[in-house]
Amino acid sequence: MPRPVPCSRLLLFAALWATTFGPPDSSRAAETNAQGLRSESFDRDPQWEGHSNHVVPEKIPTVTQNFGYSATLHTGGRTPGEIGGRITRTTRCAYYAAPIEPKTLDDKLSASGSFAINTAQPGAGVFFGWFNANQPGGSGRPIGSLGLHFDFEHSGGRLAVRLLTGTNQGCGTFITPYLPGKYRTTPLRFNAVRYDWTLDYDPAGADGNGSFTFTLSSNDHPKITVDPSLPAASQEEERARFPTTTRFTVPLTPGFKQQGTKFDRFGLMNMMKSGGTATMYFGNLKLDGQALDAGDAKRWIGSGNSDTYEDRELVGAHNFGFSADSARAGGTKGEIGGDFWRSGNYGYYADRVGPLTLDDKLEARGRVTMVVGGPDADMMFGWFSSAKKDASPIETGGFLGIAVGGPTRVGHYFAPSLTAGRGLRGKVDSAPILVPGKSYEWSLAYDPAGGDGHGLLRVTLGDESVELKLKPEHRKEGAVFDRFGMFTSQAGGQMVRIYLDDLQYTAAARK
Repeated sequence: MPRPVPCSRLLLFAALWATTFGPPDSSRAAETNAQGLRSESFDRDPQWEGHSNHVVPEKIPTVTQNFGYSATLHTGGRTPGEIGGRITRTTRCAYYAAPIEPKTLDDKLSASGSFAINTAQPGAGVFFGWFNANQPGGSGRPIGSLGLHFDFEHSGGRLAVRLLTGTNQGCGTFITPYLPGKYRTTPLRFNAVRYDWTLDYDPAGADGNGSFTFTLSSNDHPKITVDPSLPAASQEEERARFPTTTRFTVPLTPGFKQQGTKFDRFGLMNMMKSGGTATMYFGNLKLDGQALDAGDAKRWIGSGNSDTYEDRELVGAHNFGFSADSARAGGTKGEIGGDFWRSGNYGYYADRVGPLTLDDKLEARGRVTMVVGGPDADMMFGWFSSAKKDASPIETGGFLGIAVGGPTRVGHYFAPSLTAGRGLRGKVDSAPILVPGKSYEWSLAYDPAGGDGHGLLRVTLGDESVELKLKPEHRKEGAVFDRFGMFTSQAGGQMVRIYLDDLQYTAAARK
C-alpha cells in the first residue's frame, strides 16, 4: 500500500504549480464581473490564443548599409566630393546628414542640389531632405520630414516630394507619372544621369497655410514624346509630370503648420520598410543659399549608415502578442501588441469570449499607444469570429470593434468598424486620430437598442468620440463573436506597431 503524501507536500506542490504555470483556467472566470466585463492587466501571460501572430521568415537576409561621404563626381561637381553610396530599404533607420538648428513649418526653408542614380534593385527606397533624427523605424517614410521620396524598379526610378508632419499626416505630389494601379512609369534613368533640383518652403504660402515648390531638370535625361496610343488619363498624367512639367507647387493642408513638426537634420536616409538596395549620390548641395561642403567631416553625422546585420522585420512577418517587459501603452510592465503587417498571412491574438451576437450589449475600454504607423497600414481589434483561419473577419464577416488606419493625408483613424455575418460592412468617414508615440485612454460601447433600434456603436479616444449607426441589413445578417483581441489586415501595404493595456471587455460567462 503506497504511503500517503503529507499535506505539507501537497501544499508545496500546489504552490510550485501555480508559480510555474499560473492558475488553472477556471480561476480566471472570476475575473468576469456581474456586468459581464472581464479585466486583464497583463501583469502575467494571459495565455490568449495566437494564430500566425509570430511569423518567422523563411529566409533571413543580411542588410549592408554603406553610404556617407564619397570622393567621387557622379553628380558633376567641379571637384570630387558628394554624399551617397549603397542605401538599403529596411525597417531600421539609417542616415547621413548635417545637423541643423531646429526648424519648424513657421520657418522659410530652401535647398538645391543634384542627384545621380547608378543602380537600383526593385523595391529600393531613398529619402533626401529635412527630417527629425528621432525616428521609431518601420514607418516606411520618415515622420517629421520634407523632401524627395525615391522608389525603384528594374526599369528605373520614380520620385515624389512630400511633407510628413510630426503627427504623421502628409501631403505632396508625384513628380514622375503615377496613376495608382493604372499607370506608374519609371522615367528616372540609371547610369549616372544627372538631375538638378530645388525645393523651397514658404510658411506664408497658400493663404498662410504654407506651401512648397519643387523643380527638377536634366540636360542628360532622354527627351520623351507623349505616346498618342496611351489612354487619355495616362497622356494627361505624362504632360502633368516630369520631364514634360518641371515645376510643382503643393499647398499644405490647413492645420498642418500647427502640428509641432520639427526638423533637426538635412541629408540622406533610407526608407524604412524591407526592400531593395539603391546606389546613388547627391552633390552640389546648397542649404538656405549657402554651399554645403560634402567633405567637411565636422558638418555631417552618420547613424546606421555603415552597418551590416540580419534583417528579421520583413514584410508580412507579423510579431505581436503578449509583451512581458514593455509598458508602451502607458500602464505598468506587461501589455499586448507589436508589429502588424498589412501583408502576408492573416493572424490574430485573442481571448475566448463567446458566443456573443449583435443582440448583446458590448463594452470595452483600456489604454493604447501606436508607436509606428506606416502609410497604407492598418490593424483591427475588438470582438470577432475565429471560424475562418485563412482570412480576416473584416473581409469574411463577424467583426465589431475598432479599425486603426487611414489615408496618408490623415494618418491613422481610431474608428468604429463592423462587418456583419455575411460580409456587409459598416464604417465612418472620419474619426479621432492616433498620434504616434502618444498614450490614450479609449472606450467602446455597443447598444443593440440604440440607433433607432438597429444598434449603435460609440468609440471614444481621449476626449473625442464618434458613432456608427447600424443599418437594418446589418442586424438581419447578424454576426457571432467568439474572440476578443487584435488581428491583421491583408490588403497589401506596410506596418503598424501598436500596444494595448489595462483592458476591460464584455465576455460571455464560461461554462
